[in-house]
Amino acid sequence: MVEYLVVRCHGLATHLLPNQVTEGLISSKNLKDFADMLGLTDYGQRIRELKKVDAHALERIFNEELVERYKRVIEAAPDNLKEFLRSYCRRLEVQALSRVLRGKFLKSPPQEIKRTLPPLNGLSEINLEKIAEAETVEEAVELLKLSPYEEVAGSLDWCRKYNTALPLEFHLKRIYYTIVLEALRNVPSEDRERIRNLLGIEIDAVNCFMALAPYLYGYSPELVNQLFIPYFFKLAPSKLQEAARAKSPRAIMKLLAEYKDLARALLEEGDEVLAESVALTLLKKEVKRQMLETSIALTYVVCFLILCEIERRNLVFLAFSLEQNLEPKNYVVI
Repeated sequence: MVEYLVVRCHGLATHLLPNQVTEGLISSKNLKDFADMLGLTDYGQRIRELKKVDAHALERIFNEELVERYKRVIEAAPDNLKEFLRSYCRRLEVQALSRVLRGKFLKSPPQEIKRTLPPLNGLSEINLEKIAEAETVEEAVELLKLSPYEEVAGSLDWCRKYNTALPLEFHLKRIYYTIVLEALRNVPSEDRERIRNLLGIEIDAVNCFMALAPYLYGYSPELVNQLFIPYFFKLAPSKLQEAARAKSPRAIMKLLAEYKDLARALLEEGDEVLAESVALTLLKKEVKRQMLETSIALTYVVCFLILCEIERRNLVFLAFSLEQNLEPKNYVVI
């Protein structure tokens, strides 16, 4: 029954870091101070077991906790919802695969790539370590044959043309959202539209990034049209296509008015991380609203998973910012 799953998520949600704790972490003087402040949280035991505290070690702990939370949710789910939740949780697999393919494209050493991979046992059937050990990005993509991601091979020529792995990464996102939206068809109708709206904010944000790529990076509109995710929430396809052809920031901002702060972060600041933070802030606002309105429904479960992912993102960002002596304040999603 979904009620048992939702009650479990209400309990698990009490382990999420309160906003005041996150704000305190932003004020950490250094990485040790940051790690010490996490001592009484769900991360504390594993942090205390570290021989050396550095950002990569902390990132692995944050990833481990996120994976464990996702697994608990799937294990508690009734059989009729497991397929959707497994499909939703593929986002971690796609994020990890993006890292691997980016590393292969940049010719990073396999060990360097593998140390950044989250422990996805039980959530992924893709052998990420084997892909990381491939000699080239072409061989890595070849290993994805017969997987849901085999069609990313079609983006390799674009990667070579523009000397970037971004076409591969956006292609993976397109595949992911196609899979999860298809699985959403089997979700009870009372939750389907609410969850679709949450996914819609994420998809709009990805499509915004893609629409700006011709202006920012010189991508062709032809490539962009191939990589747009074919689901449209607040942004009509015609607006996105027109934005991809626009020649001025002013014209682009007008076309993407629903996400003007995201577009501004990219066009005026040239800051992809800030744009991501803007998108996640919009998403979190909608999540909080949905949690109040659907406290005993599957939508609450998806909202909880989104908050888990935002928490992981905040903590990873803070760890690396502190290690590199960067100012993190405007980038953390509260």
